[in-house]
This record gives sequence, structure tokens and C-alpha cells, in this order.
Amino acid sequence: MDDIDKEQSAKREKSSSPLSKLIKRIWYVSLAMGAGATMLQDKFPFKEMFWIISISSLILAFSCAVLLFKKDFALVERILYSIATIVLLFMNPHWLDIPAYLTNDHRVVEGVPMEFEYRSPYKAGSYLHVKVQNKELKLPTSVLESHSDRWFVIHYLPNSKFIMDYKILTKQETEEKMKKE
Repeated sequence: MDDIDKEQSAKREKSSSPLSKLIKRIWYVSLAMGAGATMLQDKFPFKEMFWIISISSLILAFSCAVLLFKKDFALVERILYSIATIVLLFMNPHWLDIPAYLTNDHRVVEGVPMEFEYRSPYKAGSYLHVKVQNKELKLPTSVLESHSDRWFVIHYLPNSKFIMDYKILTKQETEEKMKKE
């Protein structure tokens, strides 16, 4: 019985080493930063938000890999951290767009939106849902409702559909584009 108690206390001492604590803290901070930035990306639609989300996702994945291969952590801990990390990486695909961002490989859609409505599913903020050329995208709410019948040119990243830039043409420019189409 004493051997089992000694073994369990030795395991507890291992998992409470300063490096193990640091890794866990990094994982939790990355989780919080990524989740917070993801919720706020519609409220504050600026390009730096992309980097906050992407880098925190990569740090989360890296710290999870360290947790997996470090023998200090119990099997249950490793499994839980891994599952949480995998779920978050699939829910938040911004990290997949880093190569597209760096090479300016943006996708572009142009046209008058088929759908144009303001939505606010979260307390974090509302966004403008538009559907152009069968692509559903989120624009900032600063776009006026009176622009719903105008021509949009939207540059976005392929996986996360993060809006890099957009332009709304004037009524005259929209009419000219419509005649050409």
C-alpha cells in the first residue's frame, strides 16, 4: 500500500514541476486569447485580429504537442487537452490561412449580394451577413443597409473566410457593372 502511495505522490510531484505548470499556463492563455479574439473578430474587424487568432491557435497546438510527449502528465490529462485542442483547431481555421495571408493569395467575390442582413448571435457583437456568388461572408456592421443593392468587391482568405478588404461601389458604378454583366 505504501508503494502505491509513494508512486502517486511522485507522479503529483512530477506534474507540478515548474516546466509542466508553465506549459499548462501557456495552453490556457492561448485558449483564452484565441477564444476571446474569435468572439470579438466581428466587433473589431481589423487585420491584426487574424494574427491574434492564428498565433494563439499555433501556440495552443504546440503546447498541446509538448503536453502529449511529456511523460509528466497523466494519460487522462493528455487526452483531454488533445481533444480540446483538436476541436478548437477545427472550429477556428484561421491558422490554415497563414500561407495565403503571407503570399497575398486572397479570394475575391464580386457582385450584388443575394442576402444582406444584420445578425447578432452573441453578446460580443453583431455582424453583417452577405451572400455574394454563393459565398457567405461576414462584413462589419458599419456598412449601411442602403448599400444592399450595390456592387461589392470582397477580398477574403480561403479557409477562415476572414475579410481582408472590401469595397462597395457607388450607385453609378454599380449600374455600369450591371450593364456589363
